[in-house]
Order: sequence, then structure tokens, then C-alpha cells
Amino acid sequence: MKVLIKTTPIRVKYGINMSLRIRNILPILFILFTAFLRFYRFEEFVTFLGDQGRDAIIVKRIITLEHLPAIGPPSSLGQIYLGPFYYYLISPFLLFFNFNPVGLAFGVALLSLAGIIISYLLVRKELDRVVALIYLIFLSFSAVNIQSSRFSWNPNLLPIFSFFTLYFFYKVLTSKNKLNAVAFGAFLSFSIQLHHLAFLLFLPLTVISIYLRLNKKGLNFLIAAFSFLLFSLPLIIFDLRHDFLNTKSLFQFFSQGNPTDHENFLFRFLDTNKSFYSHVFQTDLNQYLALFLTVFLVFFIIKKGLSPKYLFISIHLLSLVFFILAFSFFNASRFAHYFGPIYFSFFLVFAWTITNITKKGLVSFFLIFMLILFYISLNLKNLMYLFYTRGNNQIKKAEIIADSILQKDPQIPYQTVALPYVETDGHIRYFLEIKDKRPLPADTLNIPKELYVFCFEKECQVLGNPQWQIAAFKNAKIDKIWTVEGVKIYKLIHIND
Repeated sequence: MKVLIKTTPIRVKYGINMSLRIRNILPILFILFTAFLRFYRFEEFVTFLGDQGRDAIIVKRIITLEHLPAIGPPSSLGQIYLGPFYYYLISPFLLFFNFNPVGLAFGVALLSLAGIIISYLLVRKELDRVVALIYLIFLSFSAVNIQSSRFSWNPNLLPIFSFFTLYFFYKVLTSKNKLNAVAFGAFLSFSIQLHHLAFLLFLPLTVISIYLRLNKKGLNFLIAAFSFLLFSLPLIIFDLRHDFLNTKSLFQFFSQGNPTDHENFLFRFLDTNKSFYSHVFQTDLNQYLALFLTVFLVFFIIKKGLSPKYLFISIHLLSLVFFILAFSFFNASRFAHYFGPIYFSFFLVFAWTITNITKKGLVSFFLIFMLILFYISLNLKNLMYLFYTRGNNQIKKAEIIADSILQKDPQIPYQTVALPYVETDGHIRYFLEIKDKRPLPADTLNIPKELYVFCFEKECQVLGNPQWQIAAFKNAKIDKIWTVEGVKIYKLIHIND
């Protein structure tokens, strides 16, 4: 009897210690996985093409104080421009890497990692450790999020900023701290500046505000509105100085009905819903299975009620559902980055659902474990850099192509252009610029002395090509042709030269 009395407390003590160790070690382990998958063979596989080169040139000019833009890149919605927030956010990383463009991609990867860690800690604080851990696992191995965090592009940080927008909205509803309202307005502005589809966040925010009748939160929302306008000020100033170009383009875009197709809404919805889950699970999911999953999540959480206890989850569920419904109206492609505002919300809702729908015990643990294992296997097989023996080295290739032009000692002013017309040459232009041999701006009407044409196909019809920079280069003849890194380069000069 004495032996039992002595050993039982020891067994309990060691059991508690072991449980605490596992609870602390597992999150650290998966955070290490998160970092590894985002930085492994990083420079070998970084995407550095025309868009990345264009952004690198703009950021380089910010760092050197040559030009401080009040506008960001044009969106895929037409003549509608994003805000400049992304350029200023990533500019320190280019400086830190001494103008090596890998710094821009590194900045995106680092911010993505930090965002995942902070969001995990916030979920653990607002919900519990188990939900937060499963949420972290889903994010850690999400191929669509891993791939977007490994190169520089403005939509790639949208999942993180959308999550924080919804989080601080939740804090505005549940606390009196005015700083939450400032942060909410700021992150909403930043999200919209990363991509215009973040405008769809207004739908769940408005519905929840009306449902909860937040007349007592009027001051907080006024502060949030002021914060939103403050951080959107460069975009507002640009619009005022350019006869409301953005506002008119947005109004025209919606009023002409170009983005929508009301007659086929059901088809659009099924396709949009299916596309989202196909990106999440990295497999071609059946549209009815995808529909079942969305309906199941909605009914399960509604069954729990929209009480303050479940408000945090309800906000993310409504964001998920409203986004899919609203995006279904658009006649746009269903690219992975278009779903940026809802990836984190889905993983949170899904993690919370699977931990609440099952009873505690070994069977439930085994089912969740197998689901997670299946999810990880689907996602890892699509991370090609884990399996390829050789990277694409796009940064190095762009520099080699630029060097091959510099070796020809181009005469100032000179111009560069890419064929076919869907290609861009910003990545090559970047290296020409930082090596003090800047070509003419792509949209200039000035006539260059020399024109270098990059052919990204096996053969290009250069002379007589209708591409406007080539067509404007009068009395042209081909002076030299050479191939470097799979790109055929034509040097054109004027016949009289």
C-alpha cells in the first residue's frame, strides 16, 4: 500500500510533464517544418520574371529616392491600380540584400512565416491549443501557400493581411481598446492594396455589424474608417490628381456588367467552390463533394449558434462563404491567388470543425491523424522543388541575358522588347538598370538608336512585326543574332546607321 502511495504521484507527475513537453514541442516542430518548406533551395527556385523585375525596378528607385510612387501595379481587372503599400513593405529587403532581387522574395517568405506564427498564437489564445495546432499543420504544409511565399508578388501576402483584418475586426467587437480599431482599418487598407478582391471582405464585415447592431461601437468604427482612409491616402491622392481614374474604372467595370454572368450563376458557384478546394487539397475535387464540404461546415457551425462564444469562428466562416458566393458572379479565371482572402479562414474553420465534431478518444485521434496525413501527402507531392535535382535559377539567367547585351556595348538611348507580346522583359531590364545601362522606359515614344528583341519562342518574325516598339523602329535591319539561356536575342539598328 505504501508503494502505491509513493508511485502514483510520481506517475501522474511524469505524465503531466510529458504532456506539457509534447504540447510545447509539437508547435515548434511544425514551425520548423513551415520554415524549411519555405526556404529550402530558395534561390534555385525563386520566380523572377517580368512582373518581379518590374517591381524590383520600382523598389530600387524607392531605395535610391529616385521616385516615391503613390500608386501600385495595375490589377488584372483592367485600368485599375492597386496601392503602393507592397512596394514600401518589401523595399528594406532589397536594400539588405544589396539589390540582389532574391531579397524581395526572401522578404515575402519571412513575412509569410511570421504571419503564420503570429496567427497560430492568436488562434491558440482565442480558441484552444488543439485547434491552433491543427490549423498550424494545415498552413505549414499548404502547397498553395508555400508556393506563393517563395517569390515576390503583391497578392502573395494577402492571406496573412486578410486574416489580421478579420482578427482585429473581431477585437473591435469584443474589446474597448481603440488600437484594435486603428489596426483593423490599417489591415483592411493594406489588404485591398495587395489585391482588389479583398474588397469582398466588406460583405461579411457589413453583415456581422448589422446583425449585432453595433450602434455602441460607433466610435470604434469611426476610428477604423479614419485609419483606413489614412493608410489609403496615397491611392486617394493619385485618384484626385488623375481625374478619379481608379474610381471611374471600377464603376465602369461593374456598371457595364463585364465581370458577371447572372444566367449561369449556379454553374459559376459550383465551379468556384470546386476550384477553391482543388487549390486547398491539391487535387481535382468533385464539385458535389466540394459543395457537400461547404454546406457541412456552414450547418455545423450554425448549429453551434452565433453566440459570442463562437463569434471568432463565425466571422471566418462568413468570410469564406460570402467570398465564394460573391466571386462566383465574376467571369474570371479561378487562379489560386484569387482565393487569397479566405485560405487562412478556411484552415481555421476546418481545424475547429474536425476537432469539435468528433468525440475525445483514440478513435477520434486516429481519424484526425489520418486526415492530416492524407492532406500532407496531397500537398507535398506538388512541391516540385523537393524532387527536382536542378533549379530554374531564374535570377541568374536574367543577369546572364542582361550581361550578354552589355557585352555588345549598347548605344544610348536603346530599347528592349519581348516577343511574343504576352512576354515581358522587366527581369532583364532590372539588371541592365542596376549595372548603369538603363534602357528607355517601355512606354516611351522616343526613338532609340538600337532595339534588342528577346524571342522567348524557337523562332520569331522580328522585321515587320506589329508589336508597337518594333513597328515604331523605322528603317530597321538585324545587326546581330545570338542565343543565351534559351532566349534568342536580335539586335536591330537603323539602316542609315
